[in-house]
Amino acid sequence: MAKSESFSIRQIIELTGISEFTLRGWETRYKAFKPKRTSTGRRIYSLQDLQKARLLQALLDKGYKIGNIAKLNLADLEKILPQQEVLSSMPTPPNKHLKYISEIMDLAHLFKWDEISEQLQKKRRNTKSESLIADILTPLAGQMGQLVAEGQLSVGQEHILSALIKEQLVLARGESRTSNSKSRLVMTTPEGDLHDMGISFAASLSKLEGLKTLFLGPSTPKKDLCETCIRYNASHLLISNTISEKEGAKESLFSYINFLDRNLPTHIVFLLAGRNSMQIDLNLKREINTFSTIEEFHTYLKDLP
Repeated sequence: MAKSESFSIRQIIELTGISEFTLRGWETRYKAFKPKRTSTGRRIYSLQDLQKARLLQALLDKGYKIGNIAKLNLADLEKILPQQEVLSSMPTPPNKHLKYISEIMDLAHLFKWDEISEQLQKKRRNTKSESLIADILTPLAGQMGQLVAEGQLSVGQEHILSALIKEQLVLARGESRTSNSKSRLVMTTPEGDLHDMGISFAASLSKLEGLKTLFLGPSTPKKDLCETCIRYNASHLLISNTISEKEGAKESLFSYINFLDRNLPTHIVFLLAGRNSMQIDLNLKREINTFSTIEEFHTYLKDLP
């Protein structure tokens, strides 16, 4: 790639997967880029701008705040991100639905909720459910979370868009196959954790795979969860946990899981997901599986009897 190469904003979007709204925000609010302009006012980005955008996104994925890193140059950004992570941050082939997802996010910024609902309904009617979840709704939810973390989307906007995404997940479950499965899954979050987007995706995928699924919603007390699993004759229990005690959970995930382990039959397999579940070391008397992505979980579902 020659040093003299230049890129339009659309090319930057396609090569990085970053939305136009986000790029413009990094440029105008945080002064991350200073693109040149054509005689007609179109932005022209350099190869260095492209590389910087990739590094910024990789660092945001690691938990850095855009306000703290946006003005750093390429050399300083590379010092923060280990070299092996710089290489792994190179983009995967562009999601063919990126333009659609960007358009939905643009509508969300303009509070055009009816238009978003209509667009999602149309997309659902014309897309297979698995593809809708994997290619549209999952990256849309990820983009939403990223913009909230960056302060570019309000909590109120997040709640409305989340509700619209969950509505499509519920409607997609209508295509579930008749279940002859022996597996019986229960899904929830620990008491105090109200973030149920992850288990909403999980429940839809589970039902689409023809598995018997009991979706409890978020924040289930541990004693109630034990009783429910036993009465439902659960074979698997999915716990998604994204917050710590300091952030609002009633107790530590370690304590919550160990209570369940002591009080549930040992044949019930524990499935853990969510940010907070990646940070604990458990030694349980049963099979336990941890998932870092919804794709990993979906692959696991396909092998269940």
